[in-house]
Amino acid sequence: MKKYSSYKLSGIEWLEEIPVHWFVTKIKYLSDGSRNSFIDGDWIESKDLSDNGIRYITSGNIGMGVYKEQGNGYISEDTFIKLNCTELFEGDLIISRLFIPVGRSCILPNVNNRVITCVDNVILRPKSTYNKQYLNYQFNSNRYSEYTELISRGVTLTRISRGMLGNIQIVIPPIQEQLQIVQFLDEKTEIIDKLISTKERKIDLLKQQRSSLINEVVTKGLDPIVKMKDSGVEWIGEIPEHWEVIKIKYLGQINSGDTISSNLIESEGEFPVYGGNGIMGYYKDFNFSHRVLSIGRVGEKCGNVHLVHEKCWINDNSLVLDKKNENVNMNYLFHSLKTRDLNIIRNQNTQPLITGTMVKNESIPFPPLSEQQQIIEHLDIRTKEIDDLVSLEQRKIDVLKQYRQSLISEVVTGKIDVRTQLN
Repeated sequence: MKKYSSYKLSGIEWLEEIPVHWFVTKIKYLSDGSRNSFIDGDWIESKDLSDNGIRYITSGNIGMGVYKEQGNGYISEDTFIKLNCTELFEGDLIISRLFIPVGRSCILPNVNNRVITCVDNVILRPKSTYNKQYLNYQFNSNRYSEYTELISRGVTLTRISRGMLGNIQIVIPPIQEQLQIVQFLDEKTEIIDKLISTKERKIDLLKQQRSSLINEVVTKGLDPIVKMKDSGVEWIGEIPEHWEVIKIKYLGQINSGDTISSNLIESEGEFPVYGGNGIMGYYKDFNFSHRVLSIGRVGEKCGNVHLVHEKCWINDNSLVLDKKNENVNMNYLFHSLKTRDLNIIRNQNTQPLITGTMVKNESIPFPPLSEQQQIIEHLDIRTKEIDDLVSLEQRKIDVLKQYRQSLISEVVTGKIDVRTQLN
């Protein structure tokens, strides 16, 4: 792609040269100078939240250039007035000061509600000489993000202050050129995003195919012409005539995992710690050293099943299913319980919960041990084929995302002149 005809030293730490007609300014000087045009969001504590009212968004809602709809926090009108909160409006530029990539931004869309944001987000309302979408691209470019991470290093939770953020220098072309850059990047990123979406849909279909394969084989076996019978269990349906239906309590014993203090869990270590949703960190000791099933017992995702085949610590947010019947293959039992989706049987209290008794009384289709082993061997081969295809598509997505970020960075830092490349 074409470069600009002449460059000059930028004079800023994170960028060497810029086009000669571009200029450098600090983020805080982008503000239009009006009230609330460059301020932190509001300090909202958990006691201030309610089930409805004015939408409260956090750093988790700020994606790389896009707003992410997640969370369900609200505050009441009375709280809004009492805390003198700042209301956000559609089109406001929001910059996150928390979590890598620090300084990332998004433009607030219409969320069909009044909105405030957390203190770790900065509200920026720029002058009319700065295009918001150009700034949004700038705040999500690779070189900028690398620099913000560098100056944030060592700060608790990888956070920077609004003062630090405001003093970061960025590069700005004339307003007409900002518009041209935005037009170019909008067109190119839309094409890339469509390719990514296509591949994500393919991955979803492959994962559905994988689940359907497992469900079919675990409940129907491998012989397509075998005589079938009604299992008597709604979720199982028909099973091969020579299979049984058996309760989990006859196959294994269920106990809770062991308590471990959260301050003992490290991000790295020798033995993984399994919580309700899988591996949550590492610990210097283990409480299981043989193959068991870990079943999440509390929370919205309770009932998820993990096959554990290594020395590990399973904490008390999980149930542990240990084999006591020599005629069961643990891999087959794992796939059977995954097929059942134990989350369906949880209680409906404020805190969703699954008990050992609930799991013990669940029934699964149960073929002879030799057939269980054949099913697992078949699934090992077929699921690996699907997993390999998923990995291939994911690598293609990663390459597209890297190219997207690289393109944005090259354009908004003046490495590429896009003015003559517009349709």
